[in-house]
Amino acid sequence: MDADDADFGGFYKVELMNREEAKKVIAVYEMQNLSSDEKLEILECNYWFFGDKEGITEAIEEGSYPEISEDLIEIIDKTPDPFLNAESEGLVVDYLVNGLKYVTNLYLQTKLKSINPNFKDKIFGEVERAGLCPCCEYYSIDYGEDGLWDICPVCFWENGGEGPNHMTLEQAKLNFEKFGAINKNSLGLVDKNGAKKYCRKE
Repeated sequence: MDADDADFGGFYKVELMNREEAKKVIAVYEMQNLSSDEKLEILECNYWFFGDKEGITEAIEEGSYPEISEDLIEIIDKTPDPFLNAESEGLVVDYLVNGLKYVTNLYLQTKLKSINPNFKDKIFGEVERAGLCPCCEYYSIDYGEDGLWDICPVCFWENGGEGPNHMTLEQAKLNFEKFGAINKNSLGLVDKNGAKKYCRKE
């Protein structure tokens, strides 16, 4: 089965689907439902920050930037603003796939079922090792040092202590249990499906 195939009609025929393939299928579907402006915003905020060809090439070699063709590298090097073509839309898919890191296999399965009611596969593969948010206690941020200063999508706690959050951890926990975020101002910034996406500490 081709993960690039956006036709979901045949997916129910397979009994198992790899986690990575499932994320790609969901990301392709979501990308196709974004407006051009939304796609361009993703590109501008996440992929067009290199000012030179050498920087792009080094980032690809380091693994911090997805592999792209020499032609696209040349275009990016000469073009200050993001643009849409088949390959740059692939970067949007890459961004959306990264947004599914740490989500449970059950969430992926449910999401695919919502896309195609005939989907009956089971998702397999280990969930990426995640860090535990100290506030809501969901495994929703990067692990260890990589998760320092991450903002939890479930509660909006910034993993840098009480200073950047302007409140004590205890107060943030109480607020989360009361209304679902570290404070009322953060309610519009949390992922509404966050509690369904990630595992919580038992």
